Amino acid sequence: MVLLKKQFLAGIVLVSSLTIAGCSFSIGGNSDDTKSSNSDSKSESTSNKSNRDSNNEQSGDTKDNGNESGIKDESNITEQQSIAMAMLEPSLESDIVTGDELLSGKYTRTSGAGERQEQQVDTLELSESPELNKMKNKPDGMKFYGLSESKGSYATIIGVNKEEVVYIMTQSAIFDFNEVKNSETSKTLNISDLYSKYKDNRKVANIANKIEYGDPMPSNNEDTSNVDTNSNEYYAKVWLTALPSYRDSGDSEMDAELEHQNIEGDLLNPYNEENTVKYPKGVQRLAGTPTAAGQVVYKNNGDGTISIYDVPSHFHDERWLEDDDYSQRKSEDIINNPKVVKLYNASNDEIEQTVEMFDGSNSNDDSDSEDSSEKVTRENVIDKVESYEGSTLDTDTYTYKEPEKTDDGKWGFSFEDKEGNLAGSYIIDDDGEVTEYDEDGDKVGSGY
Repeated sequence: MVLLKKQFLAGIVLVSSLTIAGCSFSIGGNSDDTKSSNSDSKSESTSNKSNRDSNNEQSGDTKDNGNESGIKDESNITEQQSIAMAMLEPSLESDIVTGDELLSGKYTRTSGAGERQEQQVDTLELSESPELNKMKNKPDGMKFYGLSESKGSYATIIGVNKEEVVYIMTQSAIFDFNEVKNSETSKTLNISDLYSKYKDNRKVANIANKIEYGDPMPSNNEDTSNVDTNSNEYYAKVWLTALPSYRDSGDSEMDAELEHQNIEGDLLNPYNEENTVKYPKGVQRLAGTPTAAGQVVYKNNGDGTISIYDVPSHFHDERWLEDDDYSQRKSEDIINNPKVVKLYNASNDEIEQTVEMFDGSNSNDDSDSEDSSEKVTRENVIDKVESYEGSTLDTDTYTYKEPEKTDDGKWGFSFEDKEGNLAGSYIIDDDGEVTEYDEDGDKVGSGY
């Protein structure tokens, strides 16, 4: 019994030892796997951190690149980049088309009369000017370009060299840089200062990509030798420059005739002779018949550009006739603020089509146009009113009565809205002068 008891106890101890050993083995095996797994996990965590750090660095690089101007070295700045940086300067935003406006595709232009009009712009074109590059006392190495877009009734010129960008806003030819240097019509910007300010601005690259080089402006010598500025072909180019609606338009919507006149020295407002100004030397006029066809009052600048004067085709605003201060002020404003534009590069077809509109006479006398001097009849009375209005009658909005001749020899007719309500009337004198009245019989205006 004792022996059996000892064997039994020994068996318990043995089994217990095996069980513990088994447990010990099992725990030992799990410990090694866990250690290996933890090591792998730590390695993976380190790898992930490394990847995240790498991604963050790449993200940071991308962000930096996104803010870069595209200029890698101050010594290698291109003309477009210099101009692009200048276009971001707040001090110029009222004078030039800014970088933000170029990127947005639109800007506001203010005429000499103060009228604001939104303009569309896709690219800014630089046209090198041989005449401007002959300018006396210009900065060393500076090239001058005419810009395709201007914010006012003036030509915008830009000069660029390695040190400076110069903007000039002018209405006349410039022969000596000292004439405009440090004046209110010019702005000079230091390129090194611009670089310090805008070298990390991504807009610079985007703006520079929208600045293109166009055809150079013709020189005076080229104009003198190759272009007859008194020919119908030249007049056609002027007409197409000032009135883009006639470009590529096929047959004209109206059977118009065009006439050229030399009007230098003539009064701008012939209806108020004491309170107006005379046209400067070289001013010409292209007039359409009927008047609704349009007119262009311009001067050839001899450098491939023309100055266009915003003269009304008729003066039916009563202030031109009755308000002396208004007539004088507006006349001076028109003459002092022409719009300077590059002559349109018309195709041969466009020129030929427009030349056909000229009647072949180049009138230099002071006689009134045919449409205001011919006898008024039932057949042309509507033409007189359309000439006065500057457009065809609006038959979509109004119904016009048949013209009738009054006892005193004048012609007249009224017009109604589509509901049959009286909207106004016209009286046409025997000399062609039109007087307009509203629905209450009050005078609205008069003219030819």
